[in-house]
Amino acid sequence: MMASPEEPWVLHYWPGFAGRGEFVRVVLEEVGAAYVNKHDLCMEYFHGGKARFGDAGIYPSFAPPLLQKGDFTVCSTGVVCRFLADKYGLMPEKEQDKWHAEQINNAIHDYIGEGNHSFHGIDPIAGYDGQKEATQPYIDRFVATRLPKWLKHLEAVLKANNGGKGFLFGDKLTYVDLALLHALRVTASQFPEAWKEASADYAKLLSAFKDRMSARPKLAAYFASDRCAPFAGASMM
Repeated sequence: MMASPEEPWVLHYWPGFAGRGEFVRVVLEEVGAAYVNKHDLCMEYFHGGKARFGDAGIYPSFAPPLLQKGDFTVCSTGVVCRFLADKYGLMPEKEQDKWHAEQINNAIHDYIGEGNHSFHGIDPIAGYDGQKEATQPYIDRFVATRLPKWLKHLEAVLKANNGGKGFLFGDKLTYVDLALLHALRVTASQFPEAWKEASADYAKLLSAFKDRMSARPKLAAYFASDRCAPFAGASMM
């Protein structure tokens, strides 16, 4: 049973960098929901698979971020954000838009996942520092071929609604707008030259979207605060 609405959400995620937990934080910040970041149980829950196999006292969950309130937990980044969208009014209004939102949300997470994997091209579960030289061709290929393909797709998606001058769906902010904002922010941070070129060429609408979304009062305050963790700098995380 879920705890009272007044109790803050607990976001379990690794410390020290934004990572996939930032997708969730951006939603919580925009809606003004109380939450706390909790790092100490990540190793206890996920190291050695305790959470995965249901031995951590929670519903089996593969990896953080994990959102918790009382004895309710939900895991998997895109699902967590959709759950919060349903609670806080960030779902599209029209039926077809709800399914298109799911489509684009999945695409955004695929894009980030593909970029992240390029930093671990030799061994997907080993750290980047141990394979820097060997995995550089994978990073170069991602930047040269896959990043433009993804951004051009997202540009087209944005343009499909009101010429790309507003939100992704109708005239209402949704959780997918927030997911796209985070994806663009980490792209600009991780690959500044590629983002600069894209912004001047085939991603002009995305660039303007990023600027106006980042200027939303609650988000601007969050991004300027010490609550906003830095990007990892070597993983699109």
